[in-house]
Amino acid sequence: MKYILNILLISFSWCIGFQGMIIPENGYVLSTAGTGIAEGTSSNLNPAMYKLKNSYIQFSLNNWLNNIQGSQAMVYWGDDIPQSFSVQTWNANNIPLWGNNPASESLGDFSVHYISASYSISHDLKTPYRFGLSVQTHYSHLFSESISSISLNIGALFSLTSFIEAGLVLNNIGYESTNNIKAELPTELGFGLGIDLPFNVSLLTDAIYISENGIDTRIGVKTHWKSINLHAGTSINKKRNANALGFSFNYRSWSISYGIYNHENSNLGIPQFFDIRRYI
Repeated sequence: MKYILNILLISFSWCIGFQGMIIPENGYVLSTAGTGIAEGTSSNLNPAMYKLKNSYIQFSLNNWLNNIQGSQAMVYWGDDIPQSFSVQTWNANNIPLWGNNPASESLGDFSVHYISASYSISHDLKTPYRFGLSVQTHYSHLFSESISSISLNIGALFSLTSFIEAGLVLNNIGYESTNNIKAELPTELGFGLGIDLPFNVSLLTDAIYISENGIDTRIGVKTHWKSINLHAGTSINKKRNANALGFSFNYRSWSISYGIYNHENSNLGIPQFFDIRRYI
């Protein structure tokens, strides 16, 4: 059973579990290594969101570490009060089951399933700034053990100059429950900057303090061209370093995004996310 716990920790909890919840929500966020607290376009990074011209629906097909398969469905709507709702699922199937002692053959296979839902809302509260709030719920089941959590995230966006935006987030205000035993979630405090550069390029920088993992530093860059845009990012932490890149393509009311994530341990595989969005 020790092997099972190791798989759960490395392949599931670290990647998509409740301890930190660092998994990206879609291909664009993956392609910048999760950078963008000050950008105001992803409720997963900051529930404070800027207004968009159009509402949209989006679907993502995701392949995370250790070939964990997942998907996300999201809808964004609202003018003065931007809102979003998303549902994300992850499945790890055909995982070999080993006992405490080494053996030539596994005892069989097992699966792990995870689902989460998130609702975000943003408003300016009659100020020059943007404020946001999101509520997230998560559920996972392994054998007879079930894990659930509920958390609250809050954020803010504000302008420093005509070409520099800043963002603040406080994540994971809540608890998780394992077989009805409650425990507080590790909180995250993040600060980010978005800097407009020449040639329609943005530089993104984030610093996130995670109570159990220390400071996570992220740097990203993206273009704002008409049809095809490029994204790249890097994430640095004392426990892991990773680089990411991707692109997006816009055509009329459609948009597709692709992101790929390269990290230190190639044995865990290379995550790849693909999104398709329809503006309505």
